[in-house]
Amino acid sequence: MFHFASSSLRMKFIILMVGTSLVTVICITALWLQTLRMEAQTQLENYRTQLLQDVDTSLKNETQIVVSLLEKIYQQQQAGLLSEPEAKKIAADLVRDLRYDDGKGYFWIDTADGVNVVLLGRDVEGKSRIDLVDPNGVHFIQEMLKNGRQPGGGYTDLSFAKPGETTPLPKRNYTTTFAPYQWVLGTGVWIDQIDALIAAQKEVIDADFYSSLRMTVLVSVLIEALCIALAIFFSNKLATPIAHVTNRLATLAQGDFRHNAALETKISSTDEIGRMSQALDTLQHNVRQMMKQAIDAAEKITTAVAQLNESADQSATVSSQVAFSMSKVADSCNEQFAEMDRTKAQIGTLEQHMSAFAGNLSQTVDAVDGTNRAAAQGATRVNEAVLQMQRIAESVSRSAEVITVLGEESDKIGTIVDAIAAIADQTNLLALNAAIEAARAGENGRGFAVVAEEVRKLAEQSSTSADEITALITSIQEKAQNAVEVMQEGASQAQGGTEAVDAAGRTFKEIASMVEHVASESSAMGSRVHELEQSTHSIRDSAESMNKMSRSVAAESQTVSAATQEQTAAVQQIAAASHSLNEMSQAMHAAISKFKV
Repeated sequence: MFHFASSSLRMKFIILMVGTSLVTVICITALWLQTLRMEAQTQLENYRTQLLQDVDTSLKNETQIVVSLLEKIYQQQQAGLLSEPEAKKIAADLVRDLRYDDGKGYFWIDTADGVNVVLLGRDVEGKSRIDLVDPNGVHFIQEMLKNGRQPGGGYTDLSFAKPGETTPLPKRNYTTTFAPYQWVLGTGVWIDQIDALIAAQKEVIDADFYSSLRMTVLVSVLIEALCIALAIFFSNKLATPIAHVTNRLATLAQGDFRHNAALETKISSTDEIGRMSQALDTLQHNVRQMMKQAIDAAEKITTAVAQLNESADQSATVSSQVAFSMSKVADSCNEQFAEMDRTKAQIGTLEQHMSAFAGNLSQTVDAVDGTNRAAAQGATRVNEAVLQMQRIAESVSRSAEVITVLGEESDKIGTIVDAIAAIADQTNLLALNAAIEAARAGENGRGFAVVAEEVRKLAEQSSTSADEITALITSIQEKAQNAVEVMQEGASQAQGGTEAVDAAGRTFKEIASMVEHVASESSAMGSRVHELEQSTHSIRDSAESMNKMSRSVAAESQTVSAATQEQTAAVQQIAAASHSLNEMSQAMHAAISKFKV
């Protein structure tokens, strides 16, 4: 079974070129044949259109000749040489006897009402045929009369049997009007002969088409054969150098980099494949030189690795001895460091106790200071409260006086409201009298009665408002009296509060004095505790210095020991690496020896 992916490059190239050319030739051939078919169809349609135009032109020309003959007969009638009946008879006889197209073509005349005048002398002459229809149901007489009345005449298509036959055939008629006699003159031709001509023309066109088809297929086959030959030729030109390069690459892949003049000069082209072959020659030369250098380097590395192994073993022995000695020094330093840690711990405990005592004493001093400030602030607040209570008493006294004055003013307002109420009552009485007088005046006092009624309503509203104001003022007077009593009671209580706050202020001053004395004693005790704490810090600092020196000695010993151990490990790693390097150099020498240079 054929597999495109596993086939050779030459075969792939041939398949692609042949396939592409075959598809191209098929597409061009199909397009060309389609174009020929469309041109043939267009040519046939144009031929049919031309035949129909020739028929229409012939029918119209023949009919116009007859019209010109009728014009001459009508001119003789107009000249008085013929009467109208004589002229129509002569014209009808003339049309009846006229023929064209070797006697196949004839003319007929119908009136505008559809009464036949001339039709080959048949019995239908003189009769109406307005309702005649063809086998397709077309009222062809009516159509011919309608088309004949158009300017320049008109054409009518119908189905009608030929003279002496019964089979209806397609026919095309031309009709036009002869206005002096109100005649519709017409003629026609059976167009079945046009179909025969078109069929003959179609045979000719089909013959030309099939001839072109055979020629096109033959040319396509020749072109495809040429494409196949070109594909084989170019595939050989391209595949052969590529196969040569492939063989060279296979030789290099097997490790054979030896110089071969025959292979290296076989490709002489300057295209991409030629440049690739030249690049391959350069690659082979460079790799050959590199492999020679690698073999020499591998031998030198083997010698150097042997020397490195001996030096690494000696360094490892010396480093182990130094590490053992430094380990003993570090142990002695660690014992001295433990003793210093115990001393430092005892000093630290003493320092903690002193710090705790100093902290408590500091908190006591801070509490005393806070109490002192709070007592001073309390005394200040008491003094302010005494002043505020005095101001409140004064304000209450003034408020009582204002409320008393407000009560007196309310009494005055009540007097004014009583006067307004009396005026409203009098106004109401006057308005009532005015209304009575207006009623006595009859129609003349109607307007005055309306005004009096409005005045009376306003007086009633004023009286009502005065009553409401009186009630409000009475309420205000009662509440003002209650407020005066409350203010007097508040003033008495404010005076008592002022005396109580004054006593509290004296007490706060005594507390502040005692707190200030306690603060002074606490401050002196804090100074002595601070001096004792400083002495403890000095002892701790000395112990810390001794501890740091002990730590420094131990750290240096450990550092030297660790460095020595690291050096020993590094030397051992160098020795292991040198052994590994020796094995690698031998492996590299064995691998390089496989290449042929």
